[in-house]
Amino acid sequence: YQRRVRGPNLHYLTNLKMTGVSVSNACVTEFTEFKLKKKYRYIFFKLSDDRKEVVIEKTGEPSKTYNDFLNELPENEPRYAVFNFEYDAGSDGKRSKVIFFLWAPDTSKTKDKMIYAGTKDSIKKSFEGLQIEIQGCDKSEVDYDEVLSKCNNCLLYTSP
Repeated sequence: YQRRVRGPNLHYLTNLKMTGVSVSNACVTEFTEFKLKKKYRYIFFKLSDDRKEVVIEKTGEPSKTYNDFLNELPENEPRYAVFNFEYDAGSDGKRSKVIFFLWAPDTSKTKDKMIYAGTKDSIKKSFEGLQIEIQGCDKSEVDYDEVLSKCNNCLLYTSP
């Protein structure tokens, strides 16, 4: 629902409900399998056709690579994704991080980008154990070296 907010010389509407998009139970179940049992290398999520729910779009088998993941990012549509990113941390040995992606390419429709951005917190709260969040508008922002740098430097997001 909306409420009218009055400013000094301005009237505008503020959306109080955010997007009203929910996260399907199947998403939460498959994310848990992904995280605990390493069932997939990655999972892509999208809005349902009626834009009322986040649903699973596709999964990548454990043998898939980060390049396979990048090749499946749509050119003109936003997506959410989780990826089990494995890397060599030098003297600290092999590591892995569960990364949450919000992919919103510049070529996406503005309304779609707004809905995905407004729903992001709901999906993050549903997925316990996310370690890093990456938002990308073009391939350079989700490039392997960029992601590796974020994994090596710090945790950008840790879910409660």
